[in-house]
Amino acid sequence: MPTPALHPDTVVVGAGIAGLACAALLAEMGLKVLVVESSDAPGGRARSWRHDATGDTIDIGPHILLNKYANMRALLRRLGTEAQVHWQTEELLTVLDKGRHIHFRVGGLPAPLHYLRNLPRILPSVPLGQLLSNVPVAWRTMRSTPADILSLDNENGRDYLLRCGVSPAFIDWFWASASIALLNLPVQACSAAALMRLFSQMLGHNDVAFGIPKVGLSDLYAWPCVRIIEGSGQVRCRCAARAVVWEHGRASGIVLADGSRVDAPVVLAVPPTAVPPLLPAAHPMAALARRFAPSPYVSCFLWFDRKITTSPFWARPWSPAAYNTDFYDLSNVRPTVPGAGSLVATNIIWSHRVDDCSDGQLIDATLKEIAEFSALAGRATLLATAVHRIPMSVPCARPGIETIRPPTRWEPGLFLAGDWVDTGLPFCMESATRAGALAAEAVLAELGRPRTLALPPPVPGGLTRLLRRRSGDR
Repeated sequence: MPTPALHPDTVVVGAGIAGLACAALLAEMGLKVLVVESSDAPGGRARSWRHDATGDTIDIGPHILLNKYANMRALLRRLGTEAQVHWQTEELLTVLDKGRHIHFRVGGLPAPLHYLRNLPRILPSVPLGQLLSNVPVAWRTMRSTPADILSLDNENGRDYLLRCGVSPAFIDWFWASASIALLNLPVQACSAAALMRLFSQMLGHNDVAFGIPKVGLSDLYAWPCVRIIEGSGQVRCRCAARAVVWEHGRASGIVLADGSRVDAPVVLAVPPTAVPPLLPAAHPMAALARRFAPSPYVSCFLWFDRKITTSPFWARPWSPAAYNTDFYDLSNVRPTVPGAGSLVATNIIWSHRVDDCSDGQLIDATLKEIAEFSALAGRATLLATAVHRIPMSVPCARPGIETIRPPTRWEPGLFLAGDWVDTGLPFCMESATRAGALAAEAVLAELGRPRTLALPPPVPGGLTRLLRRRSGDR
């Protein structure tokens, strides 16, 4: 039977981070919002559920936050869940390289000099000459304005680094890993603009910290957002949108899969791959969305009968011949029962190379890589496992993509929200959260109720800020 008629002030298609962040802000501004979601639960690409065999809550894949995520942290504060994030402040991260545990730390000196404290730890892995080959690209990046960086969008990351004189060996050791970990695609396939924007932030902050949720992602933000939205509106799962409707030259609502219609301004808060089916084939937004490709990943979860590490998080340099890049012992972050063993979650990023591997093969390979970090894993008994194959982590930041990221307000009555919108940020949870806030601003502005809700992207400090000012970026 058709869904009963609704009369919301706004309809949001998609209950991921962007859609829920947008809808929660609009609800807090007094609007009645309907959120429709095709799947059976809110959360989108950042959700969690109960693992049947163990009863533990696990995420679709382990996610990490940065303390520079201003919009995400503001959302968690409003939801009352900000304390449910474990911030790794004593060190930035541990990297397993050729059998050595390299502990990277930040702070102590103004940015970018704060990295100097790691020099004694890095030199056994990387000769000084290779490190110094990054000086020209660092100097150029610190002097670059955002527009300068965006102008690099048509070049791939590896070619740009080589053009700047970076050692090929250092590209393979560091930049290949940074591109996979932060952009989710190889350095030779990523936009130089996307990569250098990240580098600018790395050079400009000496107080970066990673955060790992202490609870499942759905409990961290999704269900708390739903409670706010449903104070005046509704979140409907298993309720797919079929198409956007236009009348009198503007988007006027949506048709649902059951044939019913909802008349209200529309926020499309879905991944770019889900946009074209909602629009006429000739619509320019449909053509633009088709240019965004997904980066897939695989997450493995392994339950052990005993504790095998005391580390919340570690990584290893990326190699196409290896499997996982980042590892999380959630038993060191989340509350556990006394005597419980380790629960290790991992990510195989840009996972095309393992498409033909069985779940068992992936678990065997992952167990071997965990044992290379902690010998205790080889003596522990594996109690349970899970393998999640996720079609999209984020869109691929390929050359040319940064310059075509769409605006929030596409046309009257039609708004976009998602990590792929032009937020001034990489594709990530913070970009999705900021996109939701920008969409809420745009909806309110069209209703004649302008408000500033989105917080700006972080501005690099230290020497980077000084050099940019001298370059005229005031």
